[in-house]
Amino acid sequence: MMTTDTSQVRERLVDLIKLQVLYDRLHAVRARQGDLPQQIEDLRDKVATIQHALSETAEMIRQAESEARALHVSNDSLRDHEQKLRKRLEAVRTNQEYYKIESEIKETHLTIEKNLQDIRRLQHKADSLRQRYAEDEATLNELQARIAEKEQRLKEIIQHTAEQEAALLQQIEDLSKVLQEQDPRLFLLFERRRRSFRGGKAVCSIISTERLEGRYACGGCFTLLPREMHRKIKQRDKIIICESCGRFLVDEEFYAEVAKSMP
Repeated sequence: MMTTDTSQVRERLVDLIKLQVLYDRLHAVRARQGDLPQQIEDLRDKVATIQHALSETAEMIRQAESEARALHVSNDSLRDHEQKLRKRLEAVRTNQEYYKIESEIKETHLTIEKNLQDIRRLQHKADSLRQRYAEDEATLNELQARIAEKEQRLKEIIQHTAEQEAALLQQIEDLSKVLQEQDPRLFLLFERRRRSFRGGKAVCSIISTERLEGRYACGGCFTLLPREMHRKIKQRDKIIICESCGRFLVDEEFYAEVAKSMP
């Protein structure tokens, strides 16, 4: 633990406690939103992922359909060519020419059959992709509905607490200006501590320990305090800072008195 002597210490302690109480109240007001903002953000991330997947699936469907159409066009040309070959086959005069045309007809027919197989494969692929698209689209609609519902709930909470939050922010601003003018170093230290701890708890009361009678610990990090440190905290004439976590320490009764005096 470390101690820091300051002028008008008691008044500064009161200001610190009041600031902490106001931030605690602000935290409680904002906590009514719960994790709705994070839920909405997570859902939006999922929506973006699905929208990207839908775009890719749609492109794959277009590609499969385009390839199938191209094969249909190719087969139409191949069938015309096959008919022409068969007509030529009727007019051939040599065995060599006959076998040559007959071989070309077989190759053309095999190409047509292969194209038909590819067309069926592409049609099956497109059907599967359309099913996937429909499923993803249904999921997207569901997610968007959930987002709308949660956004409405969050909007109602914000509307309900907006006035209270604005009042608290104004009180915090006013008291911060006072403390900053009177003791800039102390205010800066408070702000650093508040921003570094979860929940913004920069000032906390000491707590009694169950196992060690008459001993007290930091209410933030639960580090055991020396007996002499506890006595100094009770005197309320020094700024006491926890050497373990850096929080400002006050006795529980003092903290409660100041908090109770606030409107």
